Amino acid sequence: MASESWRVPLVSALGTELAALLHPITPETFVREYWGRSPLFVKGFPDKYRGLFDREAFVKALTGSPAPADFLHASFDKKGGDPMLGAVGAPKDIPATVFSASPDQAGALYAGGATLCATQLESRVPSLAPFVAAIKRQLGYPGKVTFNGYLSPAGSGFNWHFDMRIASTFQIDGSKRWRFSNRPCVLWPQANGVLRTDGSGRYVDAKVGSESWARIPPFDEKDVTEVVLEPGDLLILPAGTWHDACGGNAGSLALNLSFTPVSYAVLFRDLLESMLSEDPDWRSPAPLIARPDGRPGEVDAQALAAIGRQLGKAAEALASVTGDSAAMVRLWTSFVQNANPPASPSSAPQPVLASDRLRVRADGNVYARTADQGTKLFVSIGAAGLAVAGTAVRFLQQVLSAGEFVAGDSVKWGDEAKPLTWREVEATLSHLLREGLLERVL
Repeated sequence: MASESWRVPLVSALGTELAALLHPITPETFVREYWGRSPLFVKGFPDKYRGLFDREAFVKALTGSPAPADFLHASFDKKGGDPMLGAVGAPKDIPATVFSASPDQAGALYAGGATLCATQLESRVPSLAPFVAAIKRQLGYPGKVTFNGYLSPAGSGFNWHFDMRIASTFQIDGSKRWRFSNRPCVLWPQANGVLRTDGSGRYVDAKVGSESWARIPPFDEKDVTEVVLEPGDLLILPAGTWHDACGGNAGSLALNLSFTPVSYAVLFRDLLESMLSEDPDWRSPAPLIARPDGRPGEVDAQALAAIGRQLGKAAEALASVTGDSAAMVRLWTSFVQNANPPASPSSAPQPVLASDRLRVRADGNVYARTADQGTKLFVSIGAAGLAVAGTAVRFLQQVLSAGEFVAGDSVKWGDEAKPLTWREVEATLSHLLREGLLERVL
């Protein structure tokens, strides 16, 4: 069967991690139809996550170097049974027993029936960091992406709640029963929420929810889907989607890849800083003193006019920018790119020969974006990057498209009106080798 070619572990899908994770759903369909809108369940195969993570890696993350204070959480949510909505005499709030714990308490907590949650695992399990970076690049996603790990005994899990971020569960070992609403109750909420036994919800942050758009509608227990995740399965829940989970008879180990959004307010703040910070009046607002002989609350008219001028400059700057503008592309690229662990230092590359076989770096840690109607190209390479314009754009795009090529063949990649010389090509390829975009095929 043609689909069998996709039945390879994610760790073997270098450069196509996102497509392999979602298959048979394409990345385009996922972004256009599911992202932030609808749950997605993908039935996998037992070896899909082989080599990515396992129980040994979970334990090693707990017992390695000293962990940050908020690294490990635990919950006894399901230990007393599964709370029933609307049960007579039930407390209004389903008990929330999530708490911070130290790694040396993990064994006793797990033995006592607690689910353990280890956060930001890519910082403790180095092999996970390249996968996180690859997913960010292949989605072109500017927000935060991180792995949490969940180890649950049989019958253990979290009660009904929703998250303020997209949560993607990779079932590694054992099984887990999930129940979830078929649509978000609030689109992109600004805080997590918990469910009360009367079917109403509340935010865990009391400062959130006063706006009409953020109000949580009553929970509809008839509009719920139930699935059992087995090794290799994937479940992606939009932010704001009610769900609960419970470990199977043999317990459960799962990775959760979360996508925490960054608002356009943050992006535009950084964009305005890059465009207007050369203006000293922008960098330091003047005091807003009281108006001489004015009524209480009235302020100096000149100071108000100064604020108005800066607002006008900001509006003018934003109006001059499009999603394709170089300033926006540079900013977006800086948010998307997530460097892999640094490679071992290497000596300066040898001169390029026409017979050399070259390839784009094998780890795939490259993110490219065109700007200004295709006249510029920004390429992030690990933590570094380069920018090209004019005829160099087409040449670099050919390099990225080819993936692997014989150096001498790239002479043909110039414009017909202005053919490239080997001297020009050799200098360009040498530069790309020094920058780490290219490497030799030995």
